[in-house]
Amino acid sequence: MKIKGGKIELSEKEIRRQICSFLKQMGIKWWYNLQGLGAYKGLPDLEGVYHRDIFPGKHFYIEIKRSKGVLSEHQERFKKMVEQAGEDYLTAHSLDEFLEWWQKTFNKER
Repeated sequence: MKIKGGKIELSEKEIRRQICSFLKQMGIKWWYNLQGLGAYKGLPDLEGVYHRDIFPGKHFYIEIKRSKGVLSEHQERFKKMVEQAGEDYLTAHSLDEFLEWWQKTFNKER
């Protein structure tokens, strides 16, 4: 956590922990993708499957960035591929942004 311009800025790790805590409380199955040698370029930080009572078999993908972070070229390509397949993708800069997306996605699908 850093203070920038009088505002608290969380690290990607801190934002990820908040989002993962929410998903766990909701009973959503998710996993953390680690980048490394041989990993698919552009793979987002988090991937999961919605609860069977919400959207059976549908996946979601979340790339976590700091407040001014942007997607790399590889991440943009992965996002486009996922969205063309009809899956959900979010670039989350905060827990609030994630929760707003989650609520909008949940309401849209119901």
